Amino acid sequence: MKFKGKSFIAIVLAPEQPFDGWFKELDRIIERSPGFFIDRPIILDVRGSNIPIEDLEHVLDGLGERSIRVMGIDGISGTRLKQGMPPSFGGGRLTAEVDVPEPATQSGKPIAAADDDNPQVKEKDVPTSSAASASETNGHSFAKSLDELERESAKQGDSSIVISDHVRSGQSILHPDGDVTVIGSVSSGAEIIAGGSIHIYGALRGRALAGVAGKDSARIFCTKLDAELVSINGLYKVADDFDGTLRNSPAQIRFENETLVFEGLN
Repeated sequence: MKFKGKSFIAIVLAPEQPFDGWFKELDRIIERSPGFFIDRPIILDVRGSNIPIEDLEHVLDGLGERSIRVMGIDGISGTRLKQGMPPSFGGGRLTAEVDVPEPATQSGKPIAAADDDNPQVKEKDVPTSSAASASETNGHSFAKSLDELERESAKQGDSSIVISDHVRSGQSILHPDGDVTVIGSVSSGAEIIAGGSIHIYGALRGRALAGVAGKDSARIFCTKLDAELVSINGLYKVADDFDGTLRNSPAQIRFENETLVFEGLN
């Protein structure tokens, strides 16, 4: 028998009173980035709060209602936890914070951007190198490309947008009204969220969520499939569940009979 260790990116949530306001902040994040918490390890940090067990139950119930699954609780003795609660968890190493997507309004349409001023929701990573990579974004050039695509979309008068640049780690594109086309790659740690289909003329290494407006006819196309997660109309698969024969190959993903179908592109 062999034992191995792995490092994972974990989102650390630190609940704050009043909880109703804290939950509203989470709801804002989910509204602008529906896939933000999907299939990510979540740690609840209650260190120094001396939180009553009843309040902890309330927090866990609220997170469960939002499909946020907590894998462990940091800062509480395991003897205080009730049966069915996530286990006591500790020993993590603090690293740099990673930006949470924040909407920026241009031409009346919401576009996700980065915000460093959110003190309530933090994303932390055990390996320092991964956290540094996730926080290295070129916000200036990215904002410029979004500005250009808004002008182009206004001229075209349609509900599709085109990103003429790579989408870098930590960046999020949210367009719930139609298709998104990326002429470039989508890096690990980045995400594309579209109401329609997603077309990527490059490597898909991050997360792609299509059909978020309830459109199961949406599809995901990419010239190189190496994604962390793909989703259509709320049904998702992570990298470990992909067909290995299509990895690093051109592929399309579609929704059929309540499952995701992966096919190669000739």
